[in-house]
Amino acid sequence: MDVETRSVAAAMCLILTLNIGEVIAQEVEAEIVQNVDHGAASDAGKASEAGARKVTILEEVFVTATKRSKSLRSLPASISAFKGEDLEKQAILSINDVLEQTPGVTSNSARPGDQRIVMRGVSTSASPVSTVPYPVGIFIGDTALNEPYAASITPDLSAFDIASIEVLKGPQGTLFGGAALSGVLRYRLTDPSPDQWELRYFAQSVNPDDGSDALTQGVALNVPLFGEGGNFGMRLAYINREYPGVIDDLRSDPVSEDVNYGEGDQIRASFLWQPSDELQLKFMYLDQDYNADNGLIISDSPKGPRATVGSLIPWPNRHRFGLYNLEIQYDWENFRLISSSSRTEKERFNILDSYGALLGRPPENMTDLLAIPFITDQESTSFQQELRLQSNDGEALEWLVGAYYLRSPIRYYLKLNVQGLNSVSTLTDDTIQLVSNVANTVGLGGLVSQILDVVPGADNLGCELSVLCAETNALAEEKALFFDLTWNLWDRLDLSLGARAYETSVAGGFVGQGVGARLVNNGMSPADFRTEITEEGINPKISAKFQFNDDFSVYVLANKGFRFGGIQNIPEDEAQNIPGTYKSDFIWNYELGIRTSWLDQRLELDITGFHIDYTDALVVLKSAIQINYYDNVGSAESDGIEANMRWITPIPGVVMMMSGGTVDAHTTEDFMAGNSLIVAGKPLPGSAKYQYSVNLALFGSPDWMINTSALLGYTYVGETYNDIKSEDMVNDYGTYSASVNFSIPSLRGNPTLAINATNLTNETTPVGIIDGLSGSDFYILNSPRTITARFSLEFD
Repeated sequence: MDVETRSVAAAMCLILTLNIGEVIAQEVEAEIVQNVDHGAASDAGKASEAGARKVTILEEVFVTATKRSKSLRSLPASISAFKGEDLEKQAILSINDVLEQTPGVTSNSARPGDQRIVMRGVSTSASPVSTVPYPVGIFIGDTALNEPYAASITPDLSAFDIASIEVLKGPQGTLFGGAALSGVLRYRLTDPSPDQWELRYFAQSVNPDDGSDALTQGVALNVPLFGEGGNFGMRLAYINREYPGVIDDLRSDPVSEDVNYGEGDQIRASFLWQPSDELQLKFMYLDQDYNADNGLIISDSPKGPRATVGSLIPWPNRHRFGLYNLEIQYDWENFRLISSSSRTEKERFNILDSYGALLGRPPENMTDLLAIPFITDQESTSFQQELRLQSNDGEALEWLVGAYYLRSPIRYYLKLNVQGLNSVSTLTDDTIQLVSNVANTVGLGGLVSQILDVVPGADNLGCELSVLCAETNALAEEKALFFDLTWNLWDRLDLSLGARAYETSVAGGFVGQGVGARLVNNGMSPADFRTEITEEGINPKISAKFQFNDDFSVYVLANKGFRFGGIQNIPEDEAQNIPGTYKSDFIWNYELGIRTSWLDQRLELDITGFHIDYTDALVVLKSAIQINYYDNVGSAESDGIEANMRWITPIPGVVMMMSGGTVDAHTTEDFMAGNSLIVAGKPLPGSAKYQYSVNLALFGSPDWMINTSALLGYTYVGETYNDIKSEDMVNDYGTYSASVNFSIPSLRGNPTLAINATNLTNETTPVGIIDGLSGSDFYILNSPRTITARFSLEFD
């Protein structure tokens, strides 16, 4: 299907759906529908008639996006919500499969931990391996998992034992701060239950086309510590996940197949104690790691096979993140106090071979000593404290006030050099260290130290001989006060007003050695580019919603978001127009949304239109030695429509869901990308003009001994620019999927089998491109056809 045909198809899909992407395209299991006795509800006095008339209606979905539990369709915002149990039934493991079906959102993932999410066209980079801070906030509960200074990894939690996933589109700066420039992806973990036992288990086999098999298993246990009538509950979960390999290394003899296989563990532990009706304490711990001996992600051809000759050495990749959170809640008669204290930890080590990107595909039989490894080693921590006071739900005037503090130190180390020089310098450094140790032993340590002091770089020859060897140490802080008010003037009109006053700072920066550092520092080494930047501002939000009747409402919303500025992690260079710092970027979002319900709540049709003004837009660029840096490019704007439909069809057991979005995001003024002029009107990278999905869910009769459901779907992601400078295009592909679920609730443990197939036609296309200076490009391809089988048991 060509681009023009797909564009027409996307437009037709939008006309047919007339809906906003706030309701679940994935929500296809039995929980979508519920039986309501409309006859009895409408007139209890007619109970003597032939019986109550039962009709099936769409389920009401509740979210906590406003830090209150609210019906999703009652909020003046564009939100999608996904139940964890529904994702489990479809054997979904990766968040990428969820986001692809969310209107106004595109996503790509080169490997675990490396993911780029674009909401409403606001994008910094389409590259999934870029380290620029994300424009989309990743949250677990109320805790941000973003680094405000330099991104590390994107947590991708297993759907197992997850309560829900919420996708909030548009800036969320009022309640979520500098982590949420263009939106929020928010995980909600399942809380412990203090009054019941529960045991859950699953095993899932993943089989990609021409790839290695992978097995993931998980177990969750809920324990009422003081008995089923107590007030103390504990919930433990452990998941061991294998990631299948799909990339072949063609340089080895014999060929090494599926080299990017990886594995990792996830541990969750949470405790809930409610000593009185007023007081509740909840503690949560989460730890997840990943390790791949060769996380190779590139292919030589944009249409496959998933294989390459482009690397002389393996690409080891490992990372870990941890989260500790203590939440204390105390209720008075008319309001509630909540304190949330969190600590996050992230570690990441990664090596990739830059030879191909710099010099093109290496010749056959070339020695590994000519590889050009690019090494990055990061670690970050953060402490976050939020304290808020809020009214009880259901009042005519609902209010919330709060304070927030973030302290986030980060260390980022990078080294670029030729493998052979690394080996020589390591040997030399080891020899110098040996000589120093011997000299100290015989009493000549002082003399040797004096000699080494007059030899530039003698204390770290490995870095001095490199192209660039740099370490960035920085401390980012955010202090904020915020409020949010919603006033129900009368039954039909709600007005909301909120704002966040904040101050951010980043102190520290880059200290580097090597040829690259000397070139921009008058031949001197080390080059020290440490500095400090401080910014402050106010993020307002205002909305109004009018409910014409139970089936039709309209809302308008204007809100603002921001993201931290920062200090460059490579040397400032006037010759290449590389700045030493970059400013915070801001967006103003304006949207109009319509919510409609038809056919006695059997059909929902909604639509939202938005306009975004993007100030000091931040993008990723590349230096002459192909290292990423960041720069503000002036202004941009984004206009679009998000749509969604859910329909319980007249055919028994059949539900149809359609969703779609169109986005036009582009720069609005000329700017210099390095030494290249980019004229106004250039589309932002990673922003797909069209995106849509169609899903058909089928349910067996509840009277069957085996509960049966199935899902057929098609998802299309439109083409996007790979980066702001080039004309390279990525995406532009459609995939078919199918899943079937069987369960036997009459048997103990409710044994359930789910089989899922994605990308049935094995569509192959680039989702990212690594440009080679010599013209030899490498491609990051979408996931191949994959068959997944999942078996689960539940006991309570």
